[in-house]
Amino acid sequence: MHLAVFTQCSPSPQFKGMWRDPQDRSAEGYKRLAHWTALAQRLEAACVDTLFFADVFGLYDVYQGSWAPAVRHGVQVPMIDPTLLLPAMAAVTEHLGFAVTYSTTYHQPYHAARLFSSLDHLTGGRVGWNMVTSYLRSAAENGMGEFLDHDVRYDRADEYVEVVRALWEDSWEDDAVVRDAASDTFTDPDRVHEIGHAGKWFAVRGPHQCEPSPQRTPLLFQAGASARGIDFAARHAEVVFLTLADPETGAKKVAELREAAARAGRDPQSIKALQGSMTMVGADRDQARARARLYSQLWSGEGQLAKWCGWMDFDIAAYPDDAPVSDIRGQASHSFLDFLRRLSPDREWTVGDIRYIASRPRRARRDAPMMLFGTAEEVADRMEQWLEIADVDGFNLVPCPPSVAIDDICDLLVPELQRRGMFRTAYDPAEGTQRERYFGAGVHHYPKGVR
Repeated sequence: MHLAVFTQCSPSPQFKGMWRDPQDRSAEGYKRLAHWTALAQRLEAACVDTLFFADVFGLYDVYQGSWAPAVRHGVQVPMIDPTLLLPAMAAVTEHLGFAVTYSTTYHQPYHAARLFSSLDHLTGGRVGWNMVTSYLRSAAENGMGEFLDHDVRYDRADEYVEVVRALWEDSWEDDAVVRDAASDTFTDPDRVHEIGHAGKWFAVRGPHQCEPSPQRTPLLFQAGASARGIDFAARHAEVVFLTLADPETGAKKVAELREAAARAGRDPQSIKALQGSMTMVGADRDQARARARLYSQLWSGEGQLAKWCGWMDFDIAAYPDDAPVSDIRGQASHSFLDFLRRLSPDREWTVGDIRYIASRPRRARRDAPMMLFGTAEEVADRMEQWLEIADVDGFNLVPCPPSVAIDDICDLLVPELQRRGMFRTAYDPAEGTQRERYFGAGVHHYPKGVR
């Protein structure tokens, strides 16, 4: 089983209002290097596969037509650049992998290729790229690029991945760097090549600016849940984060992902599927209930509305409660609307429903959708159900509250998983790169022949 732990470089990762937890360390720590290096060492001691950084460009300014609610409630703002943290965390660890979100919408592929080659070198082959398309209009309004419709963003992303992979895989031969002091030749130019890409979205001559890194192509992650996002994942991704409602219905979505990979000419088992789950663990039932009470008390309904409106690309404050969500077209993230449909396929969701759900935290219970809640034993039981029924390969744990829950994952949950033989008790030293961690010793590079 694989375990990733989710975070963001902001005061309140994922769950709005949790920065007010008196035991929380994220609200101040997010901007301090010592906070992140200590976290990396903590997760490595627990043998975690990956520390996963979500990221976003722009501010959530759809709700009430203003960015003020997002700023007030710490909705992914303030936020710093997570890519800058990876070399420092790699310097204090040996095995922990890192995945960082980087947009195909608002960055150029030549720059992205150089950045990730640099990170792969500096981490010793432990970096992964979470390939995302960006949905906030505010990024475009700040000069990041043109705002594109949902499916068009994925069309552009397909070509983007083609470009960066050509730079990583085709530009430099393995033996291009010769370091021949006698002839004053560091790199043989005959072994370095232009890629000559000329497509609809990009014209990139090459060559790549970096010599091949340990993985060449970083381990490729993806988290889109729309039909177009799943198609993109099936074509390119190696590790896919899914947000499935329950093991039974989730099994169908995992099967659809693997079938889509087969249609794309890939081995269906070449994709690792990780279930994204809010994680709240207590040493006993009383402590678990105390965690749930604090979560309810600190929940920020307005902050959650600001985030959801940004996701959906429409302002629910501008619509009556009885307006059907399906009648309001948005071009932002389709994953949230798909999530609502999966929760209740036969229900006509309204604006009032969303307003009601956002104002109240999810009820913490052992069988709650997309939640791992309870004692370590109860959470491990639930994880076993997911693994057995849904055919997932592991979990992307979303800790709540952000700091305390990471401690609980490391101190309570991981030891219980290890006791059951579900999770490693030590890293395999033969698995030096992050790709090897997921696919086995010796699998350093992205499969040949896949584009």
